[in-house]
Amino acid sequence: MKKRKLCTILLAISLLFGLCLNGCSSPENASGDSEKSAAEYEAQIQELQAQIRSLEEQLARYEPVSTEPPAQESEIAQAPSESESPAQTQEQAESPEETQAQEGETSTEDHRKQIVVFGDSIWDSSRDESGIAYLVSQYMDADVYNCAIGGTRATMKPGAPTEDFKNWDSTSLSGMVHAAIGDVDPEQFLEGYVAGGVFMNVDFSKTDYFIISYGLNDYFAGAVLNADNSNRWDTHGYGGALRMAIDRLRRNFPNAQILLISPTYCQFWKDGVMYTDSNMKDFGGGTLTNYVNVCQNVAETEQTLYIDAYTVMGINTYTAQDYLEDGIHLTAAGRELYAKAVSSCLKYGMPGKVSGNSIYY
Repeated sequence: MKKRKLCTILLAISLLFGLCLNGCSSPENASGDSEKSAAEYEAQIQELQAQIRSLEEQLARYEPVSTEPPAQESEIAQAPSESESPAQTQEQAESPEETQAQEGETSTEDHRKQIVVFGDSIWDSSRDESGIAYLVSQYMDADVYNCAIGGTRATMKPGAPTEDFKNWDSTSLSGMVHAAIGDVDPEQFLEGYVAGGVFMNVDFSKTDYFIISYGLNDYFAGAVLNADNSNRWDTHGYGGALRMAIDRLRRNFPNAQILLISPTYCQFWKDGVMYTDSNMKDFGGGTLTNYVNVCQNVAETEQTLYIDAYTVMGINTYTAQDYLEDGIHLTAAGRELYAKAVSSCLKYGMPGKVSGNSIYY
C-alpha cells in the first residue's frame, strides 16, 4: 500500500510540473492574446508550487533519508545479538585449538620422568652426589632408580638354566629383567645388595627410560659374543642377552624407551706401569672393541637409543689419567662426563643412531 501511494504522489508531482511548464510556454501567453492576465498565471504558479511542496513533504515521510552509511555484511555477521554478552561472543571467537591448548595448560601437570638403570660397577661404584645416577637425576630433573650391581654381566654363565624361575639366583641382566616383569621373585637373589632395596621400591609400569649398561665383566669373563646356535635371544651370548632384555621390556612396558650403553675404555696396570689396554687385551671372547661392536649392532637392529661410551664419549688412551681412577672405574670427572652424555642422549638422541657426546651441557 505504501509503495502504491508513493507512486501516486510522484505521478501527481510530474503532472503539476507538466501543467506549470505548459502554462508558461503557451503560444497564447507569448503572443499576448491569452484570456488570462500575467497576474493570474503568477497566482496559479504559486498555488501549484505550494501543492508541490505539500506533495514533497508527504514523499519525504515515505522515503526517509539516512545520514549514516549502510553496515557491511561482515560487520553484521560479527555483531553480537542483544541476548549475547561480550564474554560469550569472545568465547565463540576463539578457535577449538586455542580452547584445547588453554585447557591443557591448566588441567595437566608436568610429568616427572622415571629412569631405571640395569648395569655394573660403572654405575654402582659411587652412589653419592658425585655418582652417575645422582647427576643424571639433576640434569634430567627425573627420578633415577639405580639397580646396578658391581661385578655383574649381561650374559648368563655357561650351562646356567635360563628359565628356572623358582630357583633363580643370577644377578645378570636376565635376572633383573625377569624380576622386573614378574617372572622371578627379586628376594631370591637381590637380598643384601643396595640395588635390591632400590629395586623393591620401583613401579616399573611408570618407567620412561630403561638404561642397560653392561659389557666390562662379560669381557673380563671371556663371554661369547653370540651363542653358537640359531637362537638370537640366547642369553649365554652377549648379543643374545641384550636382545632378550630389550624384547621382554618392550613387551611388558611398551611406553618406555630403552638406552643401550657400550662398555667404556679401560687400561691394565702392573707395578705402577700400564702394560696393555682394552684395545689389545683379549680374555677369550675378543678385545673390548668386539663387545662394543656387538652392542652397537643390537642398538641399530633393535632401534634403541645408543651411547658409544668407548670411542665417542671421550674416555680413551689420551684422557685416561683424567677420567679413570684405577684403569677401569671412573673418577669424579669421568662420572660427570658420563652423566652428561647419558642426559644428552635421553633428551636429544635418536633410536638406532650413535650418541655419546655431551655437547648440550
